[in-house]
Amino acid sequence: MTISTLMHRILPLVLGAAALCSAQAAAPSFNLGPASDYSAYFYGSASSFTDIEGRMAVGGSVNTSGASIGYRTPFGVTAPSLVVGGNVRLNGGDIYAAPLANVNTNASIGPITEYTKNYNGFGVYGGANNSSSYLTLNKANISTYTDFAAAKTQLTGLSSTLNSQAGNGAVNFVNGGIELVGNNSSGLQVFNVGTHDLSNLTLSNVKDGATVVINVNGTGDVVFGGGQGGLLEQMRANVLFNLNDATGVKVNTFVWGSVLANNAVVSGAGHLEGSVVARALVSAVEIGYEPFKGYIATPVPEPETYAMLLGGLALMGVVARRRKA
Repeated sequence: MTISTLMHRILPLVLGAAALCSAQAAAPSFNLGPASDYSAYFYGSASSFTDIEGRMAVGGSVNTSGASIGYRTPFGVTAPSLVVGGNVRLNGGDIYAAPLANVNTNASIGPITEYTKNYNGFGVYGGANNSSSYLTLNKANISTYTDFAAAKTQLTGLSSTLNSQAGNGAVNFVNGGIELVGNNSSGLQVFNVGTHDLSNLTLSNVKDGATVVINVNGTGDVVFGGGQGGLLEQMRANVLFNLNDATGVKVNTFVWGSVLANNAVVSGAGHLEGSVVARALVSAVEIGYEPFKGYIATPVPEPETYAMLLGGLALMGVVARRRKA
């Protein structure tokens, strides 16, 4: 077999293997999928809440009084601010629509007074309606708006995938709190935290534009308390708390970032400036409007990938010299 024939047979395999290794080295791109258009997305019921600044989707029933829903819905959105799979009971309160003027409802955190609110919002429901008569709520086929079962399957898979990612940032327990220290180079900065008490949390040394995933393992209640500092406020649209096995989330402080907790019931009296995906809501936690931006993977070749590529280039050089001779 000639060198030329060998090159034509082996080189495509070498380059193909290199490409495969490069793809395997990168974490997959991801976002919150069907829940991306909502500040709050619950597979089950929601009760006793008072302030959901973006749009809200509830697979079960809704029962609350004096709630404000959707006043920071982005300009141009015509979809319902509230989607309820079961029965709905809203005693008082307001459902807002997107503002009539072209303003950025995400320019700062709420409450925002820089623009006139649009009180003409509406909701849709699949069961029965026992709400205040002035609220616009329409009976509808909810599956045309979102599929809660399919969303749970998809986002449970995402949570499991993220939970299996190796950490590339340091988790330090100091001064009665938790310091998350990145490597200032990774596009996906992963922290694996071994406690459910997320009090006094800070974030530092993370590259601009990076996506931050904070995995908290184990069942039981995850508690947000104390305060949050460092880069968390600045990077809130890029921060995702992934609570893969948690059965409860207690929000007792101001939280910066989104929460993915498919099996958990959310409670507390704090504020979360991000998006929430969970099983249910049972308290007056305020949920702001800060959509999670997601992550776009950028493949980075591993050392063995470079070795295979260099081997292929060397083989091409040998053939070129033989042909010249």
